[in-house]
Amino acid sequence: MRPDSPLLSRRNLLGGIPALAGMLGARGARASVDPGERRFLFVFVDGGWDPTWVFLPAFDNPNVDMPPDGSDLATLGDLRWVSGPGRPKVDAFFQEYGSSACIVNGLEVRSIAHERCRRLLMTGSSASSSAGIPTLLAEGDAASASLGHVVLSGPAFQAGGGGDLVRVGVNGQLSELLDGTCVDGTAGLRLPSSELASLEDAFVTEQLAAGVPNRGADARLRSGYASALDRLAVAEATSDLLVGGFGDTSTELTAAVRLLGEGLARCAIVADLGDRNERWDHHSDLSRQIRSYDVLFDRLASVCRALASQPGRAADTLFEEVTVVVISEMGRAPRVNASMGKDHWMTTSALLIGGGIRGGQVFGGYNEAMAGELVHPETGVLGGSDGVVLQPGHLGATLMALADMDPAEAFGPDLPPLTGVLS
Repeated sequence: MRPDSPLLSRRNLLGGIPALAGMLGARGARASVDPGERRFLFVFVDGGWDPTWVFLPAFDNPNVDMPPDGSDLATLGDLRWVSGPGRPKVDAFFQEYGSSACIVNGLEVRSIAHERCRRLLMTGSSASSSAGIPTLLAEGDAASASLGHVVLSGPAFQAGGGGDLVRVGVNGQLSELLDGTCVDGTAGLRLPSSELASLEDAFVTEQLAAGVPNRGADARLRSGYASALDRLAVAEATSDLLVGGFGDTSTELTAAVRLLGEGLARCAIVADLGDRNERWDHHSDLSRQIRSYDVLFDRLASVCRALASQPGRAADTLFEEVTVVVISEMGRAPRVNASMGKDHWMTTSALLIGGGIRGGQVFGGYNEAMAGELVHPETGVLGGSDGVVLQPGHLGATLMALADMDPAEAFGPDLPPLTGVLS
């Protein structure tokens, strides 16, 4: 640390409060959570965040341009992050929830195109037929009243149209379809009559019950239709929570917590568009990430408080049963460009919070070229002949292991779960 740093007192404060340091040492005993009760909230940071503003304290790396705003290293036990005067909510979050948060650094998506990165990150594969990680997790949910994976906003991927996934729509169209407010006489929109809709439902149901042979796309269509019919009553009863679309992140997060807390979904995803909904794709004026990070971590703290204030089904609180996964499709380049921004980069970070996570640590790392370091999946030790470069499949396998599902079926034996991340 620089001796003349204006943030010296803040760094010492963050790293030296005994009560906070104690939180990172011996964690209190928690009620055992059945894997079937584990639920997941995905917060997708849309556009590509720059890890150097929070997750990557690369002050001693000459190849990386760190924030020029007086940022400095902050520590709390084994947790390390970048603290800055314009991001007080980041520090406040780690002070309150650092013992339950794990930073994952050096996650390689190996692309710099937004759509490809989203698919790679969310499915662990570039194949168009791959299901999203949240959709796979939702398939392990046996609750009859669950909608599976609810997409309030953000990316979602299904395998051939199958899987338990409910899309709210970019403008919240699902809730409007359910309550009938989508019918606008001035626009000339007309839905089928209830009689016709009932006949259609009855026909498909009878076909399914009769066991009519079908294959391929036809089979997937019938299966998907049957699944939709099964969940329709649940969706209608919870239409007030099926609000979404890009824009009101806080409202969507509140709805997601309620859906998870009431057992109406196993997974939910919400997109964070940053400050003033400008997204995080900052090729110019990178300083805009200051406010976006502050807003994001304020929202994350609110989510954690909401989860911690509600009783869980098996544990004392919902916070112990829900794993919050905060990710962005890509990172930003190590050096500032001519427009004082940073361009796309194929290595990024993730943040895991809450139930099942071994908090108070940084797992993985970046090398001098800001690529992913080799890391041992079981211990988190960097380097070594048995180390791996972290990929989205490792993250997916980790979440599936947390849900007591077989990750090898989806990601193969070469992408094992990061057991060092799990409590």
